[in-house]
Amino acid sequence: MRFLRFLPLILALVLFPGCPRQTGQGRRSGALRPEASRPLAAVNPGLPWPVLALLKAGDNPLWFELGPGGPELIESPHNASLAPYTPWPHARFISGLLLWEDFLVMAVNRDGFLILGPDSSGEADLVLYRVGAGVFWDPYTTESLFIWEDRPAVLLYRNDFFSYELPLPLENQVFVLDKMSPLPLASRIPALEISPPGGPWEAEVLRRGADGLWYYRMREKDIEQAESAFFSTGDLSRPGQQVSDEEWRQSFLGEAMEIPGPDSPDWPWLSSLPELPEDFIYTDMILFGNVLIASWEEEQVPAIGAAGFMVIRVDIF
Repeated sequence: MRFLRFLPLILALVLFPGCPRQTGQGRRSGALRPEASRPLAAVNPGLPWPVLALLKAGDNPLWFELGPGGPELIESPHNASLAPYTPWPHARFISGLLLWEDFLVMAVNRDGFLILGPDSSGEADLVLYRVGAGVFWDPYTTESLFIWEDRPAVLLYRNDFFSYELPLPLENQVFVLDKMSPLPLASRIPALEISPPGGPWEAEVLRRGADGLWYYRMREKDIEQAESAFFSTGDLSRPGQQVSDEEWRQSFLGEAMEIPGPDSPDWPWLSSLPELPEDFIYTDMILFGNVLIASWEEEQVPAIGAAGFMVIRVDIF
């Protein structure tokens, strides 16, 4: 999907004081100065999550690139850093978007949660939080974002397809976002604690199929010629039943993410989205009130270079 090139970004953003923006090497953008600054401790006093920024969404997009220190404001993906292409299990990218109560939650591979929520003070459209911050999930791969016990959850695993040496196994593979904790909390899902013959086995992917059932893939670790097994269940608090690899593949049909074209009658405002540079793609998008959040990546299959997300106000009426 390619869109008409948008006009340069007109910034309306309040950055967290003391967090300078890092520019990339090679494709540098000009310095972007915040419009104003104020202490952010009182933005949402009931939440313990670290606040990164206050966002004022407008007709022009706010672009963020995922950097090692968190999301960095850039003028556009044309100005993204020259991040080295990295096999996707080891790259930094948004692996899922999820609406949860009054928040939009993003899972960032090998990093943590990014959350967008309302500003209780009314001074901005959205508050950007970061929970986890890199050291928490690296060097594990984040494949799944889902709801577990009424909270956003991710499944972490040791990817052995692009790895010569695996990290130590995790005591808990599932971590949830909790309104009472500044860090993700470890959790356990009984359905994933199965032990087929052989092994040891670890869960790698968990998702809900088009039929409403949960499907998950288990894989042997730390052995040569490792095999995979597939399971389904209607209740994650109980063990699942093993299914064939064909049933596993069929479970994905009907839920594949297809971004509609710019002339789609159901999404008329898509025609105003900015065109991305060559080799960049939108990977997911979600409408959060009258604000669109879209994740993007620089792709060279099976690797990812720069990656991030965009925030823009849209006219839905």
